[in-house]
Amino acid sequence: MDDGTSEPNWGVDHYDQQSETNPTTPGTRSVPVGAVTLPLSTGLTKDTWGTRDHTVKVAAHGLTVTTTVNGVEVDSRTLAGDQIRRHGSFGFGGGTSATVRSVKVTGTGAPDFSVDLTTGANPFENGIGTLAGLTFPPKNPFIPSKNSVLPIANPAPVLRRAFTLPRGRRIAKARLYLSAAGNVSFTVNGDPITVDGKQADRHRTNVPRLLTDQSTYDRTVLYDTFDVTALLEAGGQNVLAAELGRGWYGVTTPQEWYWQLAPYAGQPRLRAKLVVTCTDGSATTLVSDQDWLSTDGPTMFDSVYSGEKYDARRADQLGHWRAPGYRTGRDWRPATVLIPPGSCSSPSPKYHGALPATTVPDGFKPAVLRAHEAEPVLVDRTLRPISITETAPGSGTWVLDYGQILTGFVRLALTGTGPAREGLTLRIRGGNRIVAGDGTTASPLSVEEENFQHDANLQTHYYTLSGRSTQTWEQQFSHFGFRYLEVMNLETVLGRAPDLTRDADVLTVGVARSGFARTGTFTTDNDLINRLQRNLEWAERNNLVQKPTDTPSREKNGWTGDAMASSESESLTWDVNAVLTNYLRHFPDTQISTGQLPMFVPIAKGGYGYDHTPGWNAAWKAVPAWDSAYFVIPRELYTYYGNSSLFAELYDHQNTLLTYYETLFTAENDYTFEASLGAYSGAESPGSNAVISLAFYIHFCDYMDEVGRRLGRTERAAHYATLARTLRKAFIANYWDAAQGHFTQGSISSENTLAIAFDLVPGSDPGADDPRYLAGAKTVAENKKALAKLLADRIMAADQHIQNDMYGSRYEFNILSEYGYTDVALKAVTQTGTPGYVHQIAKGATSLWEQWTDRLSVDHHYRSNVATWFYQSLAGIRPTSTAYESLRIRPYIPAAAVNSRVPTSVEETDLSPATLDHVSASIDTVRGKVSSEWHRRADGGIDLVVRIPYNTEAEIWVPTRDKPVTVPRGAAFVRNDYSGGAAYAVYRARAGRYRFNAG
Repeated sequence: MDDGTSEPNWGVDHYDQQSETNPTTPGTRSVPVGAVTLPLSTGLTKDTWGTRDHTVKVAAHGLTVTTTVNGVEVDSRTLAGDQIRRHGSFGFGGGTSATVRSVKVTGTGAPDFSVDLTTGANPFENGIGTLAGLTFPPKNPFIPSKNSVLPIANPAPVLRRAFTLPRGRRIAKARLYLSAAGNVSFTVNGDPITVDGKQADRHRTNVPRLLTDQSTYDRTVLYDTFDVTALLEAGGQNVLAAELGRGWYGVTTPQEWYWQLAPYAGQPRLRAKLVVTCTDGSATTLVSDQDWLSTDGPTMFDSVYSGEKYDARRADQLGHWRAPGYRTGRDWRPATVLIPPGSCSSPSPKYHGALPATTVPDGFKPAVLRAHEAEPVLVDRTLRPISITETAPGSGTWVLDYGQILTGFVRLALTGTGPAREGLTLRIRGGNRIVAGDGTTASPLSVEEENFQHDANLQTHYYTLSGRSTQTWEQQFSHFGFRYLEVMNLETVLGRAPDLTRDADVLTVGVARSGFARTGTFTTDNDLINRLQRNLEWAERNNLVQKPTDTPSREKNGWTGDAMASSESESLTWDVNAVLTNYLRHFPDTQISTGQLPMFVPIAKGGYGYDHTPGWNAAWKAVPAWDSAYFVIPRELYTYYGNSSLFAELYDHQNTLLTYYETLFTAENDYTFEASLGAYSGAESPGSNAVISLAFYIHFCDYMDEVGRRLGRTERAAHYATLARTLRKAFIANYWDAAQGHFTQGSISSENTLAIAFDLVPGSDPGADDPRYLAGAKTVAENKKALAKLLADRIMAADQHIQNDMYGSRYEFNILSEYGYTDVALKAVTQTGTPGYVHQIAKGATSLWEQWTDRLSVDHHYRSNVATWFYQSLAGIRPTSTAYESLRIRPYIPAAAVNSRVPTSVEETDLSPATLDHVSASIDTVRGKVSSEWHRRADGGIDLVVRIPYNTEAEIWVPTRDKPVTVPRGAAFVRNDYSGGAAYAVYRARAGRYRFNAG
């Protein structure tokens, strides 16, 4: 090993009772038990240690551990008690900085292990595989010290169950009920299961991925049901086969969120049940039991964060193990039957291996098995690289650009390899941007890894070749978020430099998202707005894999505040009813006895996200802006889809959370609680956390009052109605500045936007018993109008740049249009520079960013909420009752000339200003398609065409400029309206297509 920073030290894994972070959690911690002073006989000093290669050998005989360096014994000691772990793995201490060229492990009782790391191979969980060896960079300061683990005995297991169906009987139907703690790739007779019950199509777009969905495994495990009738052979031999990945159940990659310390963490496990019903009424049932056979598969390691390590040589050894007629060898053994995921109500024995079914800890409670209602993850298209570039001349490392930030699965297809390439390893690393270099020897290209929250590789695959001439592989136990793939050893494997013309199919990408339908479309005659719409749609789909995530690369966590910020815009473009319902059903599982809800869901309880747990202290206590998802999204699912099921299901759990809030917001502190986060990712100065938190708390109480009355929970509803009155009064008393006529604590735009949206604006016109009553003030309506003007003025004063945070912007744009400031909103959306969307586009963004600069993630979705304004204000489509039973179409027509051309660099300032003269939008609602399309004619008049679905009544607002309107048959005039500063003629209509010509 050559090492420029570390001094020699060593450790042996031993059991440490203090590592028990939860009384129900068995586990061990790797602890260095000694530090070595090198004897003179080694000829080494501190300086020469870091400049030479060394061979370090650690031999354990019983409790005696002997260490030699370059053949010289440097230490021997006997450990006391049962300190050496009998089960575990070999590795390097966290923070080691070194390049390791080879590793050999013998005498463990298992087969000997040996690897030459100069081939690019990396069987370790950590480290970066290079042709110089396996490099361990200096310690990541954000991550607690963890070990680099060599999972010698932990490749992904493969399982098979052969069986014969009775002869002479026809299959009527066959259903497979499938659940996995972790991930499972499942086949029937060698064919993958599908979502439509048919054979897999050519591009496998009907094959579900990442089964089964993540949950809080100690409380709930999900299962999916599949029709496998077409895959079975009546009267013949059949085979069920599965390969298991660790998924979210067995994360071992060290990272900030402590998934590796989850109380349920363990080896992946499968639960399956097949029921075959014949036409004569007879049935055959198979379950996952000891009749299945198992062995180690070719996926040597997998991690939702780090990626996968696949050894094609092992795949060749196994052969066609998924097919009928396969002969299992001696390495196949009966599957181990494990207890299901669950939890213990009392301290459990400390196990260091599989928990067999007959050894159930005292107080064990199995997790509830629940049907998974969300659509599975699917691949809906394949992308090929648009360029292949060497990072520097002669580097042997190549960058493939796919032209779009995406979420997906890497696919490898090699031809012409053969025995000479056997044992070579490709390293395939995904990243979202090129962060350095111009491709010269002096300045090589570098693909960004965005890896500041992990102590391991991020988004990196290792594929070791077999001797076959044709080889294929596809990522299956993780998903990556990326635009670029950096590939090491590609030239060596191909035997030549890669070429885009010949090698476009060597590494392709299956683009993934949860399999919900697209429901909305939005287009204009402004290319810049259309590009923004495209980018935000990619941001949403990239971050809706199984759950709403904050980034599909670095974190993949279901942050609640992010989910709430864009849930409404997602409900307009996609059918997210099922995926968001499934997400919300995880919330109660993550609450602890105090009622506290973590900031992302699901979560590893006890490791992160609760008061005084490790990790980010901003996640401690209540964070109302993030908890908003618990209340806002259920109401939206009811508004847009008519889904009321969550009201009763969540109400008691929401009540528990708000009971916890009552201990934080008290009369003694004037209902002021300074949450760690409030206005987030805004342009204005922070300082509004207490204001934002109380505003959301009041909004939650209004929800509990409204929903409680709907459910007949009158006592709770009355409690929250009273509490909301008290809190509103305190909000106005604490934060309203009467002299300035608005809320003034810090993030002015966010505070005043939420005040309008949540009905927190005071005035002199409510009755004296109304908490909003403020003697001597303007009316509520006048104050709201003044606050809307304030929002517009702040944008204009900031050179027409967006000022609001991710929560305020969810509401602000619609408010601006409702009060006559559509031009201001449109200018802010299309303005160059920062903060703003156009700056991202000018920098080459194909998704949306976490911040207004590209300092952090460049694939975030929460700023996609501007799409709500596109649909509801520019196109004017908005429901006025549940599930579009009634709706309003009121397009706000801008007059200003705004930027319209897509920039190619931030230096461009002339983006062809033009008026917006055409907007078209449609939404496939639960009642049918509703659409709105308007054109501005050369004379300035507006042509408006709308489509109303059946069982819906619409109010159509036609912009008139106070001029006559040509009215279609079936549209009944209601009134003229001048609210919002523009003239409209209002009509009422039912199902049909209507064309209005105004002015």
